[in-house]
Amino acid sequence: MLNVHQLIVAIWQVIGIVWLLGALRLKPGATVSPTPGRVLEIGVLVCAGMLLFSQSPRSPILNAPFLVPGTVTDTLGVALTVAGAAIAIVARLYLAGNWSAMAAVRQGHEIVRSGPYAWVRHPIYSGGLLAAVGTAIAFGEVRDLIALPLISFGFWLKSRSEEQLLLQELGADYAAYRRQVPSAIVPFLL
Repeated sequence: MLNVHQLIVAIWQVIGIVWLLGALRLKPGATVSPTPGRVLEIGVLVCAGMLLFSQSPRSPILNAPFLVPGTVTDTLGVALTVAGAAIAIVARLYLAGNWSAMAAVRQGHEIVRSGPYAWVRHPIYSGGLLAAVGTAIAFGEVRDLIALPLISFGFWLKSRSEEQLLLQELGADYAAYRRQVPSAIVPFLL
């Protein structure tokens, strides 16, 4: 029987498997955004991931609980992680061959306006953020709480570089989509 920690890790592993399988069917690359900002994006997200999934460094402050562990926090954490993973996976499937690990416009790139893309422009980040919130609740340590603003900042940085490239390459079509779907990551907020 899996414990909550193992279950959460398994959910994140499913996301990774979907990403790896999806990477086998990508459209050819075309225009990629410049890399200087990528170092900061990747660095912030790696630090957040290390806080969320690693117990190093061990510290009385980082490892202190911020929530009382128990059935309620475990159930809520797993439910939010599953919901976030589902949103990210569905968004990834809708994006199909247009997806890229870095900001890129692929040959024959299409602006996806259906499914979760009708609600937010970057639903993969929305799902990832929700899954991270669930993970932080389930794990319940201060380190997990610290990871959340880092993940938010990392996704915000990535979405900004993607937005700039998409506006540059797709012009008026992407500008119209931004007007149609004003929220980038969190519906009605961000």
